[in-house]
Amino acid sequence: MEKIYRPQEVADQLKIKKATVYELIKRGELKSAKVGKQIRISQDQLDEYLTRTNQTGQPAGLTDALPPVMDIPRFSADQASRQMDYLLHTNGLIINSQESRTVELLRSLLSQRENSLPLLHSYMNDYNSLYSLYYEKTHMALTCFCFRQFEERIGQISHFLPGKEAAVIHICTLKTGFFVQKGNPKKINSLKDLCRSDIRFLNREKGNGLRIYLDRLLTEQKTDRSFIPGYSDESLSHMSSANTVASGLADVSMGDFSHLAAYPQLEFIPLTEASMDLVILKSAMEQTCFASILETINSREFKDSLLHFNGYETFHTGEVQFTVP
Repeated sequence: MEKIYRPQEVADQLKIKKATVYELIKRGELKSAKVGKQIRISQDQLDEYLTRTNQTGQPAGLTDALPPVMDIPRFSADQASRQMDYLLHTNGLIINSQESRTVELLRSLLSQRENSLPLLHSYMNDYNSLYSLYYEKTHMALTCFCFRQFEERIGQISHFLPGKEAAVIHICTLKTGFFVQKGNPKKINSLKDLCRSDIRFLNREKGNGLRIYLDRLLTEQKTDRSFIPGYSDESLSHMSSANTVASGLADVSMGDFSHLAAYPQLEFIPLTEASMDLVILKSAMEQTCFASILETINSREFKDSLLHFNGYETFHTGEVQFTVP
């Protein structure tokens, strides 16, 4: 009878962490099966994985040397709606965003102020964050859209909030681009290189600001997306994108320059700048809790903390502009 292993038993055999086994399964490198609610790996599945890694010269525990990745699982529309309905009935302000580090920084500083409410983070991409704000299912949306002219970002946000007037509070600008292996062995220098048959691309998910910008460029250049190997493969975070390229599972992906600090295996090819902005409906701005948020964003402590992220700029941090209904 074929031997069947639990994830912990596989981790013990490969001398890696149990979390790494789950990551290998999640990325499709290690096949598995579900018995009820339990994950099990057969001897054949384990042998197939070991044979493949030996052939590529990549040790089974390579991902163990990389920073841990915590992608947020995908939610169905029904799940996301129920999650926000729950948060709306709790004592706090809901902020929708993929930018976890900035939310945590804002949450930490707000907790030290009077007249502030707890921040409840609902992890959503830029499109869905503004969609939720439009339907008033959230209190704030922290977005990150790419731009060619700084003023473009207001028009882009307005596009997702038809008929609504919103305050756009600038947080910072940051550098976005392509993650490639150290030394750029595949010589990836432009969007056209993504169409090469020897390139494996990892895209960002639909609704992410980088994905929206990429699709815009591809449309302008009349590039057929079907010619890009891996275009339909999606990553849910900057760190996951960097991790996938660093581990050799993709040749190029897109993300925020600041995450490069955790990956000495990578180089960065600049694409464009992006603007991180906190969007609040104008009708809510007079409430005391939002005044506390604005004061926090304008504080020296908040701005100095943002500068710890490599590539972040705070020249316009705290500036407020309004969308046109």
